[in-house]
Amino acid sequence: MAYSFRQMATKYQIEEEPAQRLEETAAVYHAFPGVGNLGGIDEGLEVMRDFGVRVSAKVAGALPRLRAALQSGLPRAAFEKLRADLGTTNDELAEVLGIPLRTLARRTDRFKPDESERILRVASVYRKAVDVLVECDAASRWMTRPKRALSGLTPLRCCDTEFGAREVDRLLTRIAHGVFA
Repeated sequence: MAYSFRQMATKYQIEEEPAQRLEETAAVYHAFPGVGNLGGIDEGLEVMRDFGVRVSAKVAGALPRLRAALQSGLPRAAFEKLRADLGTTNDELAEVLGIPLRTLARRTDRFKPDESERILRVASVYRKAVDVLVECDAASRWMTRPKRALSGLTPLRCCDTEFGAREVDRLLTRIAHGVFA
């Protein structure tokens, strides 16, 4: 048996029309774009270009290009650029990335795909911090100072896991939209 909206609204005590609810949901979605989203494929490609990584134009589509670049591994220069941008030590950044110092010393050419992905994760969060806070120095300070909203951890330290990086991303989104963080 098919029910009309009015019959279902009466049965389930719904007061508003679906279109009104959809408009409200869309308004909330557009007010906070990218919540829980660490950028996207295009942003990942931009971060790779910032590191000086050539992303093959032969592969059609952004996702396959990003995957191919990560599979071939980021160059050691990407780690050094990120370290310099953040103003941290090799030891601190290597610990956040989960790369032992002895392994880091052996990585003179390229990182393995899983290591490259972790570097890209931290770089994407840093890039968002620069976008939100406008200045690189402000973003570096913000990334390396403890935040009450992150239970007293630094945003950089939180980026050691995907979940932590997403939480930092959410915090930056709230800051960008003027929501008390």
